[in-house]
Amino acid sequence: MKASAQSQSLLIELQLIDNALVGAANRLRAIPEREQITAILTRLAKSAEELAVVEAELADVTIDLRRSEIDVEQVAERMKKDDLRLSSGGASPKELESLQHELVSLAKRKSELEDTELEIMLRHDSVKTRVEELRSDEVGLQKLELELNVRLENSVAEIEKEIAVKKAERIALTPQIEQPLLDLYEKVRTSNSGMGAALLVGNTCKGCNLAINAIEVERIKTLEADEVLRCEECRTILVRI
Repeated sequence: MKASAQSQSLLIELQLIDNALVGAANRLRAIPEREQITAILTRLAKSAEELAVVEAELADVTIDLRRSEIDVEQVAERMKKDDLRLSSGGASPKELESLQHELVSLAKRKSELEDTELEIMLRHDSVKTRVEELRSDEVGLQKLELELNVRLENSVAEIEKEIAVKKAERIALTPQIEQPLLDLYEKVRTSNSGMGAALLVGNTCKGCNLAINAIEVERIKTLEADEVLRCEECRTILVRI
């Protein structure tokens, strides 16, 4: 194939544009905030599940605590009534003995209930603290997610702007390259991991960075400038400088 030296030299410029587009696309997919946001969303989901369980536990413990308080209040009220009955002086000796015995029993019962109430209260405080911690963590994660989303949007916008510029440069450049050469470049680039054209520097292909054998180098020297060269190793279009 033959193509003007000008068209061939423009292939290197086109290759640089395509390299920039591939690099920008890779950076767009690999923006670190994407992975960080995914990790935060996973943590938020797990936190929400745990929070639902702990809040349900707190509701149950709150009910248990109120029941325990009521039990203590009822015993205390009963003791108060018995004390009033004792101090009224209207009770018979038998009633006084019965009241005194009941007060001893009620005092013991009240002590047991208060111990139980204290245990429930400690558990209530512990569960409540955990709920508050989870809610605080959730707020912090949501704030971080918002910040990361803003950073992600800014990064995406910046890279997409770069891609738009490079695409515009490509559109402006390709009409300047002879169509058969451009078609060959696109075919080679598609089958060669994005590498369609490379410089031939001395005896080295800058596409695969391998040296061309001496016989081929001597043959190339005899060719006209419009002769399109291909690397024997990577099949990239070679552009002489």
